[in-house]
Parts: sequence; structure tokens; C-alpha cells
Amino acid sequence: MPQLSRCLLLLTLVGFLTAAQFSRRNSGLVRCHKEIGSSVSSCEGKYCYKMHTPDDSTRDGIVKKGCMNAADAQTEVGKCTRRPLEEGGAELMCVCNERDFCNSSTIPSTFLIVLISSCFFLIFLL
Repeated sequence: MPQLSRCLLLLTLVGFLTAAQFSRRNSGLVRCHKEIGSSVSSCEGKYCYKMHTPDDSTRDGIVKKGCMNAADAQTEVGKCTRRPLEEGGAELMCVCNERDFCNSSTIPSTFLIVLISSCFFLIFLL
């Protein structure tokens, strides 16, 4: 039964972290990754964004991440929008606010599913 104790401890910890995030979400702010060039940090705002702009000097273009407190008429929160550039091409602007660090490429819900599945595996199959 030590597996059950470990599993319960882990699920309790995840529950506390989720509750803390929910409490902060009630304030109307989310934490976001902030990346501009080689500068990497985090910020807090009403929305997170990730913008991909094509650039001939780099294979993958330029990616910027950060926070915004207002969205313009072209912005759809929770979606990615292509915006034409004056010099040709288009940038891709993604804006979100459903969870902290939503402008990253990882999905925490996947981690949670794996965590719960692992607990059931430990409890019932070992």
C-alpha cells in the first residue's frame, strides 16, 4: 500500500496547485512566458500571446512571447490569427488566457492524464 500513499500525496499536491492557479485566475490575470530575442522571463497580464513572424535570416522565423492587457479588433482570444504584413507574407498571432503559461508549447492537462494513469497502474497492477 505504499504506492497508494504516494499516489494520494501526489494527487493532493496537484489539487493544491490547481486551487492556487484558480485563485489567481479570479484576479483576471494569467502568468505568461516572455521571450523576445534571447531574453527569457515571465510576466503577468490579462492575455498571453505568441507571435510568429517570417524572417529570411532564420529558418524558423522570429517567435515572440509575452503579456498583453488589451486586445485589438483583429484578435480572437483562444485562437491563432494570420495577419498580413506590409512587406508581404503574414505573421501568426496566438492569444490565450485560459491558463497560466498558455503561450507555451506544452499542455499541462496531458501531464495530469499521465500522472493519474500512472497512479492507477501502480495501485491495481503492482
